[in-house]
Amino acid sequence: MYNQLKSLIPIFTFVFFVCGVQAQDEKAKKEKQSPISARLWGRYDSNVIEKNLVIKDAFVTEGDRTIAGVSVEVELNKMNIDSMLTDKTGGFKTDLRFDYKYILKFSKTGFVTKLVEIDLTNIPAEYKNQGYDLGRFQLGMIRFTEGMDIQEYKIPVAKYYFDQRTRMVTLDREYLKNRKQKIEQQKEGNQAVIASVEEEKDELQEEYNILIRDADIEFEAKDYQLAKSYYKEAMWLKPLAEYPRTQIKIIDGMLDGKLADVEKYKALIAQANEAYELNEYSEAKEMYLAAIKVNTTDAYPREQIKKIAALLAKKNAEDNSPKEENMELTLKGVEISSDRAAFCSELAKKYAQGLTVEKYMEGSKSITRRIIVEGEVGVEYKHVVHNWGGNYFFKNGKPTTRFTWQKEAMQN
Repeated sequence: MYNQLKSLIPIFTFVFFVCGVQAQDEKAKKEKQSPISARLWGRYDSNVIEKNLVIKDAFVTEGDRTIAGVSVEVELNKMNIDSMLTDKTGGFKTDLRFDYKYILKFSKTGFVTKLVEIDLTNIPAEYKNQGYDLGRFQLGMIRFTEGMDIQEYKIPVAKYYFDQRTRMVTLDREYLKNRKQKIEQQKEGNQAVIASVEEEKDELQEEYNILIRDADIEFEAKDYQLAKSYYKEAMWLKPLAEYPRTQIKIIDGMLDGKLADVEKYKALIAQANEAYELNEYSEAKEMYLAAIKVNTTDAYPREQIKKIAALLAKKNAEDNSPKEENMELTLKGVEISSDRAAFCSELAKKYAQGLTVEKYMEGSKSITRRIIVEGEVGVEYKHVVHNWGGNYFFKNGKPTTRFTWQKEAMQN
């Protein structure tokens, strides 16, 4: 019996060996088929294991405002291992395991893509027994203009590394300083391209504003067919503009008698938002209030009205300031027609140098009059608001656009 069992030992050994090899092969095969993030992270739960770098107080901005919908991709060895979009506050969160060098890629249509490097390869073993927080992180995006040189942005604009002296993941300030110098040099070369595009945009905007003004006049006069034709022309100039599109929907609804409340609400919000963006807060407020009457449950117009209240309070304080009556505005670049030369000369004799503001009622119309005097020339701008909501703008007694009012009278 003993001899029989002894003869079976090599067989059992071979079977166990084969099974072990097969098990290892199956494990390797599964690892190979699993996502790279799972293979790298070892299928860890970042909510439980904190031995990594946490990025949570992070925002993407353009100037003073945050940007929602920016794509944030985490790359390792040129492979995308994670991605997310910034939320409505422009914020995002992620966490990175030690021992790897990452590239964070920030992109959004209409903006220049930017890269940030985070190097976690040099953290000593004795410092890996805890997690780290990157702290406040803010990345500024810039608009892309066709023809711009963006070579410098193909290199990370900033780098982070583990500083053994402070025991923190910190910004490489020397690298940042060098990158800023090169980027500034590139910006100077792009100025001519940007200026040319902006000039074309201004001309397009001027033509668009005139069409919208004429369309609004016909709309208020209830000549909906003519108003619709003007709105369509405006859409040909700016296909992505929301205002003429929503106005056409309103007209179609009025003509068909089938405009649903939801469409009315969307149209009013679109108009209110456009007025808000142009700093026409009183007009925007009226439209938000009208939207509330259509949809009483949506919090958005109420939130906007609160913002407007704060902005109007600040603006009123500035308007009531004595400095407002003589602000140093310029008439450089302002065109004056030859038939208004005498009128402009008389303004310069009558009013003080700088800016004079007059506000008054004329029947049911609210009028804001801004006179800018520089040297022997004065220019008069008027903003007339009718009680039914119509807004009209004048320059030296002739009809003009909201764009001209903003650019020349307000100089925003």
